[in-house]
Amino acid sequence: MTEGLPVRRWGTRSLMTLAITIILLISLAVIVWSAVRTLGEPVNHAEIAYTGSAVCADCHVARHESWHRTYHRTMTQDANKQSVVGKFDGRSLDAFGGLVRPVETETGVAFQYFDAATGAEQAVLPVMRTVGSHRYQQYLTRDANSETYYRLHYLWHMEDQRWVHMNAVFLGDDAQGFDAQVTTWNSNCVFCHNTGPQPKVNNLNALRERARAGESVNVREELRFDTQVAELGIGCEACHGPGATHVQRMARVDRRLVAKLVEGRDSSIVNPQRLSGARANDVCGACHAGRTLPSVAALDQWMMDGPSFRPGEDLKGHLTILSAHTPSPSAAAPDLFRNRFWQDGSPRLTAYEYQGLEASACAMNEDLTCIRCHTMHSGDPAGMLPQANRGDAACVRCHQDVKAKGEVHTGHKAGSVGSECMGCHMPRAVYGVMTVHRTHLIAIPDVAKDVAAGKPNACLNCHATRSPQWASVQTAARHFSTEAASPQRHDGADPALADGLAALIAGDPVRQALAAFELGQVQQAPSIQDLLPRVPWLIEALRDDRPAVRRFAWKSLKLIDSTLAGTPFALSLQASLEPFDYTGALQSREQVRQNILDTFRAVNKSDWPHPGPATGLDGQYRLGDLTLSVLRDLGARSDKQIDVGE
Repeated sequence: MTEGLPVRRWGTRSLMTLAITIILLISLAVIVWSAVRTLGEPVNHAEIAYTGSAVCADCHVARHESWHRTYHRTMTQDANKQSVVGKFDGRSLDAFGGLVRPVETETGVAFQYFDAATGAEQAVLPVMRTVGSHRYQQYLTRDANSETYYRLHYLWHMEDQRWVHMNAVFLGDDAQGFDAQVTTWNSNCVFCHNTGPQPKVNNLNALRERARAGESVNVREELRFDTQVAELGIGCEACHGPGATHVQRMARVDRRLVAKLVEGRDSSIVNPQRLSGARANDVCGACHAGRTLPSVAALDQWMMDGPSFRPGEDLKGHLTILSAHTPSPSAAAPDLFRNRFWQDGSPRLTAYEYQGLEASACAMNEDLTCIRCHTMHSGDPAGMLPQANRGDAACVRCHQDVKAKGEVHTGHKAGSVGSECMGCHMPRAVYGVMTVHRTHLIAIPDVAKDVAAGKPNACLNCHATRSPQWASVQTAARHFSTEAASPQRHDGADPALADGLAALIAGDPVRQALAAFELGQVQQAPSIQDLLPRVPWLIEALRDDRPAVRRFAWKSLKLIDSTLAGTPFALSLQASLEPFDYTGALQSREQVRQNILDTFRAVNKSDWPHPGPATGLDGQYRLGDLTLSVLRDLGARSDKQIDVGE
């Protein structure tokens, strides 16, 4: 008998097992297919409700924790013992003609207002909300009959540990009235400092009717709102889009599993990392781009329902991105937008990072995006830069060939400040929030073009006592250009004068502020001797009529004095610098300034090097009256008296 292969005989139980297995597999496939289909269904993000960041923590614990430590989260908060950082200790504040005391009350904190002449109490305004928690914190009170919030007169500055009148925060001059910077939170700040804002203005049409009838209308004081926000501060949904549909979809285990196995499967939520470069940048640009509305109708919609843009969409389909050529909506201020840019069209205010990046060669073809360098979920919250992207690392990732050239490319000793990528290609050329920031226009420094545009030049930021003429010759010798150009300054000053020193007096307010700041960046000076000629210029800048410029000059003097202490060039200015209050009365400021100048003049300078012709100083480091007079006249030109609309 021939033996064959064993024949499997299927019993009833085996057949049932097979049938059940097939049914289970089919059921599983149906469940998975249903989950995939549901998660892939297109949605209208504008119609999805917000949930708040706390809901995200249920599933995304680590992501929620990393976001929770950021300054974005605490951008706007209800005022309480945990959120308020200012010292409401009852001390008197008397800048700009008003008398205010920040005080604690039974229910929280408040500002007490008094008549400066008689001392009689005028009002007690409770602090209801705070704005900011990194560099400074502003304070809001609320209208008793609506959800209209007003920014009050003083902020608390973290670094300086002092109260600062809002007039001194921006670039206005001493002639500002006490209430000049009091404004409604609902009409501006609410859009970028919160999540899902809806201003809901309730009397705009009524004010327009009154204006058409010839009545005088103060929009800043008379607008009233019933504002709602999905979340105070910049929450998860500001970047990922409103999350109600996502939460609903993730309520089922099968959908959660599919979403985890196939990242980005859920169409109802946005991950900026999975967007195209342009759309990812739009998420950041919704706040980090100077912008306006394309029409009155669009403005009305924003003032009622808030921004129409949602992450993942084309930002330019919702907003007009500002440029130097954007027409001003006000005939009374034709240069309103142009003044926010240098003469070459590059931004000079913070929150215009989007424009700078878009104009950079590195960002063309979407090779560089905001989130290529910055992240909300790792690194230092100050700057949102992970360790891997600090210093030259972010640049070298793409430009290894340039890095390999070393000193041949940089013209500076390896490891020195002058060899750093960002120092040359992203110099500090942007003003905002009481400090100076790096520009996000990544470009090759060009002395002639930069000074013609009235903007800081990377070479002259460090070589602050050298002239544009000198820098032009040096860069030509380094083969950055074929021949030395003949630079002409936009501010009208002599190009044989040191750029930063002359700009300190002859520039417009933005350029003056940047010059006063840069002159105190002691770590980038070629030598400690190079700090010496800066001192008399900075002392002169203490006379400026803009508090913000005076503050930068004062802080730069303190930094220079500290750096020179213990060296053969010690100045010992600290004692005379300390009493200077950049928001104080003119007479007291000038008296302190004169004491500072007298102390400096008394220093023995017999062993000091000659300051050099570009500094405009004589051998005793004194400023010539003629040089000062010419520069003051240039600074007083009508085209320099600008409002950049910070």
